[in-house]
Amino acid sequence: MTFAPFATYAHVMTHAILTAIGADRPGLVDEVSQFIFERGGNLEDSRMVNLRGQFAMMVLIGGSDAVLSKVESELPRLTERTRLHAELRPATPPGAPGTPTAVDAMPYRLRASAIDQSGLVHRLAHVLRDQGINIESMDTRLAAAPYTGAPVFEMELVVSVPRKTPLAQLRQQLGRLCDELNIDWELEAVT
Repeated sequence: MTFAPFATYAHVMTHAILTAIGADRPGLVDEVSQFIFERGGNLEDSRMVNLRGQFAMMVLIGGSDAVLSKVESELPRLTERTRLHAELRPATPPGAPGTPTAVDAMPYRLRASAIDQSGLVHRLAHVLRDQGINIESMDTRLAAAPYTGAPVFEMELVVSVPRKTPLAQLRQQLGRLCDELNIDWELEAVT
């Protein structure tokens, strides 16, 4: 695997994404972060969650090509120590061909909730895709409604809306879908 460097803080930095998943237990974050630190890597961004006993993480690691090559070559040690299934992939640098820039898009937060039903994420993601909108992050959860205990599906997304996309058109498309599926929703600019 080769890593594509890009400049940050006046020195060349390379980035890779480590994904890992396995049975949850205390100490996993400590063990993974120690593994990265001991090889000279810097954990920059991360998303970690326990999903019904399975712990999943994605971490952006920064370091030189040599550091990331060492992390990659020693992944079997991490797997042996933690019992997590782990993979490392190069991260695409900002501004690489095919990646939108911050100038081209505006961040928005979309919150939605509805009585749980199959296909909610797919149908919402499809409308966003049709509008050329990229989902940057999504958190979903199933919770019990107050009083009735009915399963309520809640989601929060951060999306990149291209500057050329008319917001009125986006709101109309979202409103149409959400009315059809009885979804409460709100879209607001991220400040």
